[in-house]
Amino acid sequence: MKPRPPGSHYEALAKAIGQVGGLNQAADVVERPRASLHAAGDPDTPDRKRVKLSYAEACKLAGAGGTALAEHIAHEAGGVFVPGGAIDQAALQAQLATFTAESGEMVSEMIRRAADGEFDHLDGAASLSLIQDALRPMLALYHHCKARAAQR
Repeated sequence: MKPRPPGSHYEALAKAIGQVGGLNQAADVVERPRASLHAAGDPDTPDRKRVKLSYAEACKLAGAGGTALAEHIAHEAGGVFVPGGAIDQAALQAQLATFTAESGEMVSEMIRRAADGEFDHLDGAASLSLIQDALRPMLALYHHCKARAAQR
């Protein structure tokens, strides 16, 4: 799929489709023709052919692993999506490593972008995906610690 506007519901849908295994699998999940689902996620679809994704379909995609939609809705509401549950030791170590790498990349890129004394809308847009990439493993770690703390 072609790139979608950063932070848009089109981008969230494209990511969710990828998370469930691609357009064919996502179309099966929502029980909709592949072309119709593609049109729902394409900002360049002409108005006369525009279709929308229903809330029920979004829930089906999220339930099948397309959590990008939940992340987008949480962001639009001023929050963040936090997947729950404890993880095993190998996943904990992987999340720690991912968080370290992603947060380091995010901080260094944002410092580079702010170095000229102006952090404009282009810098903000370019930084969104870096911040999201760092938040995902951090939030997984948060839920892991929360679940473990509740196991008194």
